[in-house]
Amino acid sequence: MRIIFLNLIFLLLLTEPATAQPGCTDPQASNYDPGATENDGSCLYDPTFFTPSLVAQLPADIDEASGLAFFEDKLFTHEDGGNADKLYQLDTLTGEVLGSITIPIANNVDWEDLAESPEYLFIGDFGNNAGNRTDLKIYRLSKAELLAGSAIPEIIEFSFSDQTDFTPAQNANNYDCEAFLWMNDSLHLFSKNWLDFKTRHYVLPASPGTRIAQLRDSLDAQGQITGADVTEDGRIALLGYNVNTSEAFLWLLFDFDGNRVFAGNKRKISLGTALTMSQPEGIAFSYGGEAFITSEKFSVLPQKLFKLNIDEWTLPVLVTEDPKPEMPFSVVFPNPWSERFTIYFPEGSGSAKKAVLTDDLGHVFYEGKIPHPQWSLAVELPAGSLPAGACYLFLYDDTGNQLAVHKLIHH
Repeated sequence: MRIIFLNLIFLLLLTEPATAQPGCTDPQASNYDPGATENDGSCLYDPTFFTPSLVAQLPADIDEASGLAFFEDKLFTHEDGGNADKLYQLDTLTGEVLGSITIPIANNVDWEDLAESPEYLFIGDFGNNAGNRTDLKIYRLSKAELLAGSAIPEIIEFSFSDQTDFTPAQNANNYDCEAFLWMNDSLHLFSKNWLDFKTRHYVLPASPGTRIAQLRDSLDAQGQITGADVTEDGRIALLGYNVNTSEAFLWLLFDFDGNRVFAGNKRKISLGTALTMSQPEGIAFSYGGEAFITSEKFSVLPQKLFKLNIDEWTLPVLVTEDPKPEMPFSVVFPNPWSERFTIYFPEGSGSAKKAVLTDDLGHVFYEGKIPHPQWSLAVELPAGSLPAGACYLFLYDDTGNQLAVHKLIHH
């Protein structure tokens, strides 16, 4: 009898499901855990810098292109608050305006973003620079009617579940909003926080009526979020900039469950500064991870249309073991370093043409050409010019493509 009992226990142990191992499951992350089977949102990423492709400068009469949407092979935008109650179709190759449609009974108090479901286009009238609006609205339009040339909007009126103070505070409050998207039958709003540079995630029904946008979570965005969109397979991009540093950036959110958008991977992509990006405001995915970005005129910097693709940062990476690994493209020694380090090229490669050294915030402390053919390049900085801590060495070819990045520790 005892033998039978022990056999039963053994069988139960064999059939017990394996316990999930939480951890970072993204091979691109700096803390990737090969043994992890369940993504716990802990992935960390080295600083990533990317320059979007400039498609065109937008026409002078579209200098505040704030929201963006792409459907039926057409790219739509609108202007910021106080401008016409119109949607404009932009040429995706030249940025020229191909046509416009006036939206009746939809006053442009402060239109800030566009979102779309399979059936509807949504206009977010929720810009709130002073943080005191009590007339926040979202207009819902039938796509079919819109493409036919006439669409009467339905109205979603809403308020934020956690806002109790409506004292005006121009550009000094955390209840401004310029970004939203449609996903899983709901609308998802992302606040533009002027004070703490975070963004809060709210969810509300996508149907007309008076609604409450329910607070779900927050993210330290390190700046102000101005646009949002989601790919068909559920990868989210939050567009923004930092008003103090003028840095433009994307936050990429992926591999999360349901509507818990901040519970998965969170990767920041630096897009440069206002000098190249002007003031980024709108983002819309076209096909796969390909996205358009519009920027508003910023001082003397003109309004622009850009293009990029997020696939390389957000699609799954296949990890395989190579029995004969190739020599590394470059090696840096010593690491950690204090005043000087040397970059070695084991293959004597001539493809690396420029080296850039930045700190953890992306500030450039060294930029130099790499003469070839040669096997190494010494980099020396004056004492005290670079703060102690993590820094990053980027190697580029002569067309600006990133070839390698090294994380260094500076003493």
